[in-house]
Amino acid sequence: MQTIRITKDAARAFLIRAFALDSWQSLPDTESAIKALEFVQEDSIPICGRMHELILWPRVKDYAPEKLTETLYGTSASAFEIHFPNLAALPRADYPYFVHRKKARQTEPGRWQGLFPEEEPVAAAFLEALDTHGPLSTRRHGNEFGHMRSGWGTQATVVSQVAEKLWLQGVLGIAHRKNFERYFDRLERVAPELAAWHQKDASELPDPTETARYLARKRLKAKALFRPGRDDKATLGESAFCKVEIEGLTKPWYCLTEDASLLPGLGGEIEGLRLLAPLDPLVYDRQRTREIFDFDYTWEVYVPAAKRKWGYYVLPILHNGKLVGRVDPKRDTKTDTLQVLSVLWEPGVDVESLSKLLERQLEEFSGFLGVSQLHICK
Repeated sequence: MQTIRITKDAARAFLIRAFALDSWQSLPDTESAIKALEFVQEDSIPICGRMHELILWPRVKDYAPEKLTETLYGTSASAFEIHFPNLAALPRADYPYFVHRKKARQTEPGRWQGLFPEEEPVAAAFLEALDTHGPLSTRRHGNEFGHMRSGWGTQATVVSQVAEKLWLQGVLGIAHRKNFERYFDRLERVAPELAAWHQKDASELPDPTETARYLARKRLKAKALFRPGRDDKATLGESAFCKVEIEGLTKPWYCLTEDASLLPGLGGEIEGLRLLAPLDPLVYDRQRTREIFDFDYTWEVYVPAAKRKWGYYVLPILHNGKLVGRVDPKRDTKTDTLQVLSVLWEPGVDVESLSKLLERQLEEFSGFLGVSQLHICK
């Protein structure tokens, strides 16, 4: 296995460039961003824009939420949604590698597998309703079938559980969303080219070994620098990895061999200030963020208020190749204001100059969110 020795500056520069953050809105469109990042994680919480919007905004030229909508659900859609392992948008070219998994879900009944006998009439009724009315939301249809506890411990309709199973199996697709609420329809109407994969013989689909290798590589490529597990090494082989020893760290990181040539010689500052999504690929791996950026960060949206260190929906601040602080924003639709509840800087930064840069970025952010006022709490 090849070994490369680099500085922390080079490691930071590699990650920032790998995640398309080295210049502002450098990618031409949403499709390019999904391909460059391998996938874009989605999340429903709309505190100051949703997760996927915050990931795409600093990367995609003139990004607006409707651009992702068009990429996922438009007439020329080039991406689809799936759990990988969390809900994410992936290029449609990846779809064949999920068909075996989708078909396998149809065989044995289970919570997220095939239908239980009592769910079969619910599925039949919902499919009939789709054929009659077109795309439907399970929140607005099927209440007559009763309610149940969802995986999040909340109350949900039985039809929503059934629709989720049919979606996971590839029977249903997402026709569109409204306020992030899904409207389902039969997959052959939503995306005929994806539905066609379900009609192919097993011999025409990627085999299990090829699928495992493809998805393992994709998952690791999306991390850029990582520590592979035993299964990763078994699936891809030792030659797929390059050991990356980083100055000042005792334990090495790794990259894919195909990316090794991008590491030597990197370093120096990358100019500009960016607000990052809480689950941005650059900070998603908390251990890597601590070791390489010397920055401690946790998304505290699920942390009880009394135990939070920084805030409910804190965004890391990237400046000139370093993570220099955190900002806690909230969009107030009643007053048409972006409220900045707190700004916390790392020790040793030039607070005065960075505060001016941050305010300009927050003004741009306000425009992106469509609010007319910015209020920074002092």
